[in-house]
Amino acid sequence: MKGRVVDWAKRFLWFPLAVVLLLAGPLAAEEPTSLTAVLPAGEVTTIGCLSPYGARQSVPDWPPDGIFHYRLYLPSDYHDHPTRQYPLMFIASPAGEARMGQMAERLKRDRWVVAMLAESRNRSVLWHPNFVAAYIDVLKRVRVHPEMLFCTGFSGGARVCSHYPSIRPGFQGLILQGAGYSGRAWVLTRSNSRVTVYGLFGARDPNRREAHRIRRGLPLHTRSLVEIWDGGHEWAPAPAFERALDWAEDKTLLEAEYDAGRADVYTWYFLNKLARFERATSDGERYVLRRLLKTLPARWRLALDDPTRERFQAVDAALRTFSEDDALQREIAAHDAFDKALRTDEAQRVGDLSEIIQQYGEIIERYPNTQFGQRALIRQQSVRWETGMP
Repeated sequence: MKGRVVDWAKRFLWFPLAVVLLLAGPLAAEEPTSLTAVLPAGEVTTIGCLSPYGARQSVPDWPPDGIFHYRLYLPSDYHDHPTRQYPLMFIASPAGEARMGQMAERLKRDRWVVAMLAESRNRSVLWHPNFVAAYIDVLKRVRVHPEMLFCTGFSGGARVCSHYPSIRPGFQGLILQGAGYSGRAWVLTRSNSRVTVYGLFGARDPNRREAHRIRRGLPLHTRSLVEIWDGGHEWAPAPAFERALDWAEDKTLLEAEYDAGRADVYTWYFLNKLARFERATSDGERYVLRRLLKTLPARWRLALDDPTRERFQAVDAALRTFSEDDALQREIAAHDAFDKALRTDEAQRVGDLSEIIQQYGEIIERYPNTQFGQRALIRQQSVRWETGMP
């Protein structure tokens, strides 16, 4: 009898909650984030956006109401320049819910718009509708340059990144981490012939064997490079990602004809390089940046405002304080030798790579303890790992 009383007491406790749920009716459906919503700059905001394919309930794990999500980062100065367009970086993770991770410092510092896909993950077809929904939404929602799109991803995230240029236009670069190019080679022709591909692999990553898809499997006109670093199957460390992004930006902007439609992106790149010059701690690095910066205003017809013009004039003033000593001359010579070897490295698509290893070795021997001697050491070890050498 006592047990029956306790049982009825438990039911009585649940009764008010059941009444409340009954009166409340069904839970409200999720609504997409309004396109007029004011988003904070310098922060990440989760965006809900409608799938262009509707609510396909028959597809496993299809989100309720057909709403997909991505995390959107806006540059810290986004609201300071109400007409400026920015480059856009998509990020895809094999586990879903992508984040900037070790890439955050560079992407934030250089003022990228970043779209991190949420539902896109391994062993799910949702990567495709998640990407398309985010692509359509972000190009409507914020001021991104429609022809300055890049993407990066790790493992399965890199594999789906390979397909983005075949699905939507505007891509300039793919940074593939822990996986090779998985799209079809013909995709990188015609309107996508400008797309660059940079592969990042850990030396102990079983997927390292896929580096040949980037070195040897792409069309000969596709600008590509592979870097293998000391690690396993994981996201690349920040310095490796920085080198990849430097390379992709330079290939996209410095090796292309002037395009008046890219005026905002030219200014963005110039300001980033100017800020890097101001942060640089070695005369060699500052000299190389100065040599680049001096060419850009005339080449790209930049309209510099007064504060930027003053900063730019300070570049020359700083250079005049440099002592033209042997150490600086060695840095300059090391840079020029490394640049030549790197171009040979990029162009080597068939045959063995022993000559490239030797070229980097000569720079290491001739210019030890220089910035670009160290860069040559990184490239030489990468190519050695790429060929199966220790």
